[in-house]
Amino acid sequence: MLRPVILLILAVVCSGVFARAAAAETPGVARSPLDLAQAVERRAGATDFKALEVFGWEAMRRNDREGLQRLYHVAWIFLNQGEFETAKTWNDRLMEGARRQGDRRYVQIARLNALTLRYDQGETAAADEMRARAAMEPDWFARIHAIRNWALVLMDRDQIGEGLKLLADADALIPGDAPYAKIARAGLWEMTGIGLMKLNDIDGATAAFGRFEIDLANPAYPRPDFDAIYNLSRLSTQLGDVEQAKRLYQTHHRLAVRANLPSLAVYDARLCAMVADAADAPRDVLECLEPFGEDLGEASFLAAQLLPARALARARTGQIAAAQRDLAQIRRHAAADRFREEGPSEIVQVEAEILFAEGRASEAYAKLREYSRAETVADARRFSAGIRQVTGDMQQKLAERRLQLDTARSNTKLQGVILTIAVIFVLSAVAALVWMWSQARSLRAARQRAEEASRSKSEFLANMSHEIRTPLNGVVAMADALSRASLAAREREMVEVIRSSAVTLERLLSDILDTAKIEAGQIVLERSVFDLGDTVRGAAALYRPRADEKGLALRVQVDPDLSDAVEGDVVRVRQVLSNLISNALKFTDAGAVTVAVDTVGEDRVRFTVSDTGCGFDDEQKSRIFTRFQQADGSITRRFGGTGLGLAISQDLVALMGGVLDCDGRPGEGADFWFEIPLIRAANPAPVLGEDADVEAEGPAFPARILLADDHPANRKVIEIMLAGLTELVVVEDGLQALAAYRQGGFDLVLMDMQMPVMDGLTATAAIRALEEEEHRERTPLIMLTANALPEHVEAGRAAGADGHLSKPITLAGLFASVAEAVATVERAKRPVAA
Repeated sequence: MLRPVILLILAVVCSGVFARAAAAETPGVARSPLDLAQAVERRAGATDFKALEVFGWEAMRRNDREGLQRLYHVAWIFLNQGEFETAKTWNDRLMEGARRQGDRRYVQIARLNALTLRYDQGETAAADEMRARAAMEPDWFARIHAIRNWALVLMDRDQIGEGLKLLADADALIPGDAPYAKIARAGLWEMTGIGLMKLNDIDGATAAFGRFEIDLANPAYPRPDFDAIYNLSRLSTQLGDVEQAKRLYQTHHRLAVRANLPSLAVYDARLCAMVADAADAPRDVLECLEPFGEDLGEASFLAAQLLPARALARARTGQIAAAQRDLAQIRRHAAADRFREEGPSEIVQVEAEILFAEGRASEAYAKLREYSRAETVADARRFSAGIRQVTGDMQQKLAERRLQLDTARSNTKLQGVILTIAVIFVLSAVAALVWMWSQARSLRAARQRAEEASRSKSEFLANMSHEIRTPLNGVVAMADALSRASLAAREREMVEVIRSSAVTLERLLSDILDTAKIEAGQIVLERSVFDLGDTVRGAAALYRPRADEKGLALRVQVDPDLSDAVEGDVVRVRQVLSNLISNALKFTDAGAVTVAVDTVGEDRVRFTVSDTGCGFDDEQKSRIFTRFQQADGSITRRFGGTGLGLAISQDLVALMGGVLDCDGRPGEGADFWFEIPLIRAANPAPVLGEDADVEAEGPAFPARILLADDHPANRKVIEIMLAGLTELVVVEDGLQALAAYRQGGFDLVLMDMQMPVMDGLTATAAIRALEEEEHRERTPLIMLTANALPEHVEAGRAAGADGHLSKPITLAGLFASVAEAVATVERAKRPVAA
């Protein structure tokens, strides 16, 4: 009795919510499945898959994001048709183009497509990685793609309510005016249609597929596919509407024959078998599948669906031995975890049909009872997630209305008022279900206001960083230059105090900015491929001179199993590790500091920094991760520091999906450790670590450098640093820099970001445009600026910069940055191997 109620509520909610959402954006549009099939046939009939490939080849000749988007379109269309080899070929081309252009979004899209290819070919383990990417992908467009793939996995697992909620929540992630927003929203509607189809809601599914197939489709992109017709015909068979299923199948068959793709012929045969089964025609089922032979041949990728259909038809027509062969194949697929069933296990149903064919009716009935129980449980699980969402919101509204009713009763005894309130209560409870979805528009407005507030805070942080770093640059750089000069012992000691104090001030500034960004939710993880062993050894190498000064041993132990490249945020991993190593050296006067890296499970790594220092007890541990605090006051006075480092590290580890903790032994030492997920890179690319020797066998130092900076002190810093090393031409704004560059003869450009007349980003873009217009070779260009936030680095890269060096600077840092930028440009000039 409960199941019809659940079905009714879900049908009302899902079809009402999603159909209303579709109608809200396209007023007056109402399609039946047959109407939609006609519209799709007209669209698909206007092109073909050869034209789609031509579209892809033309996209490869472009060198912009639109070209990558078109390659993504081609790869995804072929993937949806089950043309896995062709889809892989086009996805590899997408990956190659994205890497060549340095476009991280489409590198991630190509990786997600590769996961989907693995999943669609039966590798269910690929789903776990989809979930991880859907949770932590920073780029909104790539995240939407990951979410819709993960939602489909959830729906395959009968977690339909959770999948639909994920899709609805994802809509709020799409910026309203962003390029490709309509394409991202279309992808969500595609998966929403599949979810509603699994709930047997044909009206809601038709509306959703209409949004995907017609309303949000880009008419400039060829669309020879017709998946919606397949899905609606299949749903019609499940609902017992055989005549509608046959008409939809006939449309699908015409398009499949015209397309002439092997995979579509397989899907067409499967649909043929489903319609024949719905019409109770087992011989027609066998006729539909007969062209593929006993081993299914080209149709083997759909063995999980075709084998049960054929086994049932064979058993029903008395072909017992053949049905048993099919059953044996089904069991082999299931044992290898390459058999994703749709609903309760069909193995039991096949076994029952074979028993019937053998005349063993009582055993068959026992099997069918088992099958019926499994189906009941699956139905309950399928709908419980959806109903849980509905009842949760209904209960809240009911509680609010009940409170209003109690208040009304206490204030008046008039039955008419009570009746009115009761009517309002009932109507409001029903209306609340529709109201929930209508709030999406209000949420978008609220999100925009929040984004504006976030932008204001970001601007404040950027301005504070810039204003403090600019004078600090003069202090740090001049102290660094003085430390290299021939000074008497007393003067050298004074310079060292200045240099040490400036470095401490810079670290404090960075910590405060990091804390503010974490609180504002502005820290974004950047995924890249890096060598874990080199990263750990490089981080430790930076602190080896300090260890040697204190007479401490600094040891590094990396598990040999972690020698391969991994994928994660190398900058944040290094930041946390450096904090822990620095603290260990600070609090250790004798003995050793050990850095150990070990695996603690699949794709999970533990970093441990152990010392033999002063340690701490449990009471002191409770304050260690609190901001602006250390274990006790005496430590603060003796060792110094703000107490921000560990708090920031704990927040960063949490953002990376891990945990940071510690254990102390008073007077004997301490162990600080953190665990984070780091995915092994499938095709590791060569990675240059920060500790690499960028000068070894590298290009010569630039002979003539153009410096653009409006601040006199900053110009003087660079002049002193580079005195005698190169010819330096100095200008005060971006317009002067462009005029000087136009005259030619520069080997490197150092560009400030904030300048009067013309800012550095505009000047950089103008220089790159001039190079292209006059066919000049690319000159290395570095943003040398006090703007140090990640968005500033990205803005410089987008304008055409080859590097970003944040003030304050040192001579070593400047040389390393120059060498890396020059090497990057030189590598880009080399011809790419065919």
